[in-house]
Parts: sequence; structure tokens; C-alpha cells
Amino acid sequence: MYKNLFRIFLIFITTTTIFILYLSFFGIKTDKFNEFIKSEVSKKDTRFNIDLKDVFIKFNIKEKSLNLNSRDVIFFVNNEKQKIKNIDILVGIISIIKQEIKLKKVIINSTQNEISSLLKLIRAYKINIPILYFQNSVTGGKVIYDIHINFIENNKEQIEIFGKIIDTKLNILGREKLNDVKFDFFYKNKKIEIKNLKFNYKDINFLSKIINIDASNELINIQGDIKNKININFLSNFFKYDLKNYIDDNVQFLSKSNFNLIITKKFKIKSYRINSNLNIDQAIINLKNIHLTNYIKDFEKVLTLNNSSINLNIENDKINIKINSKFFLNKKDKPRNISLNYYNTGVVENYELDIDLNENHLIFEQIKFEKKKYEKLLLNFTLNKKRDNYELINFNLYNDKNNFTLKNILFNDSFKIKDFSLIKASFHNQDGFLNDISFQKKMNEIKLISNKFDISPIIEENLKSKNNKNILDIFDNLNSSVDINIKSAKLDDQYSLNNLNGSSVIKKNKVNKTNLSAKFNDNKKFIYTKDKIDGKRVTTIYSDVAKPFVKKFNFLRGFEDGKLDFTSTKTNESFSKSELRIYDFKLKDMPVLTKLLSLASLQGIADLATGEGIRFNEFDMYFDNSDNLINIKEIYALGPAISILMEGYVEKNKLVSLRGTLVPATTINKTIAKIPLLGNILVGEKMGEGVFGVSFKIKGPPDDLDTRVNPIKTLTPRFITRTLDKIKKKTN
Repeated sequence: MYKNLFRIFLIFITTTTIFILYLSFFGIKTDKFNEFIKSEVSKKDTRFNIDLKDVFIKFNIKEKSLNLNSRDVIFFVNNEKQKIKNIDILVGIISIIKQEIKLKKVIINSTQNEISSLLKLIRAYKINIPILYFQNSVTGGKVIYDIHINFIENNKEQIEIFGKIIDTKLNILGREKLNDVKFDFFYKNKKIEIKNLKFNYKDINFLSKIINIDASNELINIQGDIKNKININFLSNFFKYDLKNYIDDNVQFLSKSNFNLIITKKFKIKSYRINSNLNIDQAIINLKNIHLTNYIKDFEKVLTLNNSSINLNIENDKINIKINSKFFLNKKDKPRNISLNYYNTGVVENYELDIDLNENHLIFEQIKFEKKKYEKLLLNFTLNKKRDNYELINFNLYNDKNNFTLKNILFNDSFKIKDFSLIKASFHNQDGFLNDISFQKKMNEIKLISNKFDISPIIEENLKSKNNKNILDIFDNLNSSVDINIKSAKLDDQYSLNNLNGSSVIKKNKVNKTNLSAKFNDNKKFIYTKDKIDGKRVTTIYSDVAKPFVKKFNFLRGFEDGKLDFTSTKTNESFSKSELRIYDFKLKDMPVLTKLLSLASLQGIADLATGEGIRFNEFDMYFDNSDNLINIKEIYALGPAISILMEGYVEKNKLVSLRGTLVPATTINKTIAKIPLLGNILVGEKMGEGVFGVSFKIKGPPDDLDTRVNPIKTLTPRFITRTLDKIKKKTN
């Protein structure tokens, strides 16, 4: 009996198991649920309809439900249809037993459909996302999706959608168009997860591993990552600034970005954040409009960046860009470090630059500063921009021997200096001289303070008026008084001025008035003035020591002793008339004069020129300056041994051309001979042996002058007149 019962039980279990397995895998075909399914679909929305073919009853063991399954279903939303590959409707077994049939879950597996139809379907289900926006933004494209609808308590639904978008076009906020859009997506609880996104924007391919969209709150939160290669055209459009004028079109940037976007349900942007890392193998930046050739030797007007990394961080209206790179200005240079930190708050822009100038050969002629190639030199500065004004907060150019510091330099939009607080420098010039100088400005008063400073370039510029450029043109209408205090002002290797003190007045970038005075070591005087007289700028220099100033004229060499009186009148920016007078001096070791005297057969005087020197009572020089040309109207030198009258011109660093007359003193007036035996030296012991005088020409490069002479038997009226004027003045 027990065996029979066991057999019956075993048969029952086996039959039940087979039946359940059959129901699970194959099901039972029926049409009894067709109307039920259509009814349930219509309850959700009267626009919905469904075309069912065969319905199979299956048993879902995992869900403990009966599964109503149908394939190749057509789902209608009004006149739009969706092709459904498979649909499973799960009904709880307990609800069937209680005769309260309730849906537990619906699973829809679609075939490939038009995206627009899906959007209408989702909108009909009243999912709380702005589907209308997507309907207006999406063009074309296909979608494959799986929809899981879970029915929970109180007849609420929980919807999950898995899908894939294929080859669509998307219009972002009505502004930008994305083409060839492809991605996988998952939707649940008003949250969308997008994976493996690919699209093309402005002919650039973009990739994203994941993007999350959270629409569960009042605001929609979108965050994700983007990877792509971008070009200069893209960056120009992004920053709304044409970079193609500066960077080669072929440059490619490898970019990896993370972003976060928060928008309203009406798609108004509330906030956004982008963090991008860009890498560049090489970028050539065009600097043709930046004039640095006067300061950087072998500058090819391009900046080449190698192995650059750029970090871009944008948060609402704030932008932060960090650049770290290697660079060179010449192909022969070894790449050095450069870094830039740019920060824009929307109100103020901030630039921080650090650059290694080790490879560059720098020259600043106005202060005789030179940084040779391979000599260490670093530059860093902090610059702020607000509206149309720039402020250089801090600037440092330095190495272990030199330091240039600028603080609080305010520029206008043309980079003219509007104001500053401090300009300070401590540097060795090309002669190895250590300069230190500072300019401190408060309101309209500037204090120039220095312990040691080489003023020789400034003196040369004033004597020759060789530089038509006004250094004050770097300012935007500078109006200020300048208090000057230099303890030791270098003139050359032999002479310096002590306690160079005084003041200057600057109006509209022009030095209107200057008064300076100083002493030499032996208490001799130096006075410098500049003033505006009858609309002309007049510069005067008086010095009890002439030599350091006369040396600035390369064609006048060998001066010893003497006092100097110099006046220059500048009639316009490119032309000036000057007068140079020197008193009680001698010429010694002047090769040109020695050669001239030898050629004139005045060997006795030539011996003096190479020995103790030839003394002169007076020297007058009248000349004009224009650009790089000194036009010498007249040079007249009167002395107890000889007198000279000459004229000509000098081209800077190119050519000296002088011609004139040299006459022994006895020829002019034997009574003025002051040196014993000078008559024998000049005219010999017998009548007719002397030389009356010579005319001469001196021409050639400054270091290779050619001198030629011809004897003369008569003096020009001009020579006689000039000499008589000098004798008359001396007599009076």
C-alpha cells in the first residue's frame, strides 16, 4: 500500500514538474487572455491599442507568476506604431487564486523602431521627463529597447527601460547639432544612464563611457565624461576667439573631460561645470605681431610647445586654465619649462606665468643688460585684467646675479602704463658693473633712488641725440615730478659722479624740465639741465671734467684734461642742433692726429702728440643730429701749437668723413708761440723750410680711417676770420 502511495506521489510530482517545465518553456496557446490584455492596455491610455496574434500561458518560476507571452506584436500610439518582438505579462498566482487578477509585471522587447515613435510612447505613459523637448530636438535615428513595468502597491508602476540609440541627430538647446549619435541607455526612477556614447560635433568624433541624468528632483542633474580629439577651429568657436591667427590649423588636442550640468524642467541652465585634460605633442604659436627681435637674439617669431598638458576647469562663469609645457623660440634650443595659470571670475581675469629663459640670448640696450645663452634666468609674473585695464601685480626676472622687480603696474587696453607703485632693479650690465635702482611712485610724485647706476648710455643719447624714441611713450599720459638721488653715477671705467641729485618734471610723457648737479671725486662740478624754451627742448651739460663726455664721440679720441660746455636744441622729434665747447685740454695718443701731422711733415708736433700731448685753448663743434647721422657744420680747435678747422659727417657705426685745414700756430701769428724752440720745430732754421699749412681728408670706418693731406700756401678767409675772432675774444 505504501509503495502504491509512493508511486502515486512520485507520478504526481513528476507530472507536476513536467507540466511546470513545459509551461515555463513552451506554454499553452490560448486566446482567452487577448481581450484582457487589450483591456489592460487601454486602461493606461485610450490612445493605446495592441494587435496580438498568439498568446501563450507560461509559468514564471522566478517571479511566481503566470506569464502571458506573445510575439510579433504591434503596439499603437494613435497612428504611430511600435513593433514589439516579444511581450510578457506576468500575473500573480495568488491573485488568480483569489480571483482578483492583478498585473505583476510587463516586459516588452522591441524590434528596431523609429525614435520619434518611442518618444511619443514614453510621453503617453506620462513619465516625468520633458519628452516634448526631445521630440523637437531629435531628427531620424533608430531605437531598440526593453521596457520592464513593475506593478507595486496602490496600483503604482515602476518602469525600467533598457535600450540602444542608433544613428540619430540631436539639436542641443536649439544651438548646437550632434550627428551620428549612438549610445546605450537605461532608465529607472526618473534617472537615465547613458553608456558608450558616440557622436560627431563639428567634424570631431566624441566618445563617452557614461553619462548620468537625474530628473527625480526639481532640477535635472546631468554628469558624465567625454573623450575626443579637438582642433583649433573647435577651440576658437568654444572660446569665441579666433586662435587660427596664432596656432597652426593642424594641431590636434587629445581631450578627456568630466562635466556636470544642472538645468530646469524647462531646460534653462542653472549651473554647469567642465573639467578637461588636454594633451598636445607639439603646437607652433605664431608671434609675428609681437616685437621681440630687439631683445631676443635668434628669435624666429614663433613659440613651439612640446609635450603640453592643459587642464581646463569651467564652473558657471568662472574659467581656470593650467598649462604645463616645454617650449623653445629657436629650433636649435633645448626645450625648457613654461607654465601658465589663467583664472577668469567673470569680472577679473588673472594670469600667472612662469618661464625658464635659460636657452635665450637677451639684450636690453638702453640699460646695457645682456643675458647670454645658457645663462640661467627665470621669469614669473602675475597679471590681472578688469574691463579694459591690466594690472601687473608682480613681475620678477631674476637669476643669482640679477633681479628685476615690478609691482602694481596698471596698463590700459593698449598696454600703456597708467600707473605703478614700484620698479626696482639690481643687475650687472655688459661691463660687469652692478647697478641698483628703484622708482617708487605715490600719487604724482616719483622717487628715483640708487646707490650705483651706470648713466653712460643716457649721457651718450643726450650728446648725440641718437635715439628718436621716447622711452616715456610706454606711459599713458604720464604727468609727474621726479625726485632724483643717485649716490654714485658711473660715466665710464675711470670717472663717476657723486651724489647726483635733482628733480625733473614730466608732462604728457615729455620731460619738460630737469635740473641735476653732482661732484667728481676731486670736487669738480657737473651740471645737467633740460628745459623748454620758445617751444624747443634745450639740454645743457657743464662739466669741469670733459674726458668722459668727449669719449662718446668715436671720432674724437685722445682728449685729456679740459672743461666741457654742451648745448643741444631739439627742434622736433628727429632733429636737433648742438654746440660742444671744450676749454684748456690736450690731445694725446690720438692716432689720426699723429698720422695727419706726420703726413704734413710736422714731425716735431707729432712727437708731442705721442708724448705729453698737444695742448689746445679752445675747441668748438657745431653739429646737427638726425636719425643715425651726425652732420658736423664746423669744428674749430685753437692751440699754442696748431689750429684746426674742419667739417664733415659721421654715420653711426658705418662711416666717418671729415675734411679741413691744419695750420701751425707760427703761420697765424708768430707772437703767440709759447713754447721755446717752437719756431725751429715749425719753420726750421732757414727761411723757406717751414710748412705754411695743410688741407686734409679723413674718411673710412671708425676703426680704419684713411688720412690724406695736401700742402697749402694760403689760408681761407673763413679760417682767418674764425682765428681772429678767437684772438679778439681772448684779448678782451
